[in-house]
Amino acid sequence: MKIKKALVAAAGFGTRFLPITKTIQKEMLPVLDRPTVDYLVEDLIKAGVEEIIFVISEHNKQLLHYYRENKRLRSYLKSHHKNDLCDQVSKLHQKAKFSFIKQADNEVYGTATPLKLAQSHLKNESAFFVFMGDDFLFGGKEHSESAKMQELFFASKAHGLITCISKPKDDLSRYGVVKIKQQTGFSYLEGIIEKPALGQAPSDLVNISKYILNPTIFEIIAKQKPNPQNGELYITDSVTTLAKNTPVVVFQPQGKYLDCGYVLGWLEANLAVALKHPLYAKQTKKLIQTVSTAK
Repeated sequence: MKIKKALVAAAGFGTRFLPITKTIQKEMLPVLDRPTVDYLVEDLIKAGVEEIIFVISEHNKQLLHYYRENKRLRSYLKSHHKNDLCDQVSKLHQKAKFSFIKQADNEVYGTATPLKLAQSHLKNESAFFVFMGDDFLFGGKEHSESAKMQELFFASKAHGLITCISKPKDDLSRYGVVKIKQQTGFSYLEGIIEKPALGQAPSDLVNISKYILNPTIFEIIAKQKPNPQNGELYITDSVTTLAKNTPVVVFQPQGKYLDCGYVLGWLEANLAVALKHPLYAKQTKKLIQTVSTAK
């Protein structure tokens, strides 16, 4: 069995990166020579995903321009005999089928809204990936965390999957911490405690918002009320409700989690990727040493 479709949410304001995100979408901020979002796209394609559906702001078309064919650029590169660059650019829109849904300003803000908007694209699938576009899991060249997620999902016969990573006890109060139960050799979600007080966390596993879901989630979102404190519609509430009625398996990745949604996380991602890059690793180590010892 194979999951053929994935939803990538990319309609946020990127407020933690202002003022740069006033102009550049946070998912398009570069990690080396590629935008952040392209790393998770690559991981999904390695897992066999055939169509990736982006939910984007109605005011921001950068993702659309990146993944769709640019005939004008192609013509220019061909006419100037830059065939290598032409092939490199052409491969971007040939990776998979890319679809785009525009999220209007009058839609309820929140991480569950992209799912609501993409229902017509996903309702006939047995299961689909749901990712946020500003972070990714970084493994080896041939490694795919999405493929590992898929394997666990089908092996457990669950109706959903949530991805979690371990964090130190002192950091848990900053995250949504999952409560789990062990059954038939798998870990299943019981609930998510948002920002628990010190010593009150039910585990050391925090949610990183990478899911596999099935169409049951649309019935839940249709009945879901926005958070009363800020009016947002959260996917964590949707998945928690799902876990009360059907099994949601917990996946722990092997690769490094790189969160590019804030400045230091983005800096860490660039360093982590550079240190594994065959062309840049050696020089990156030298640069780090030079900068760290400079007066």
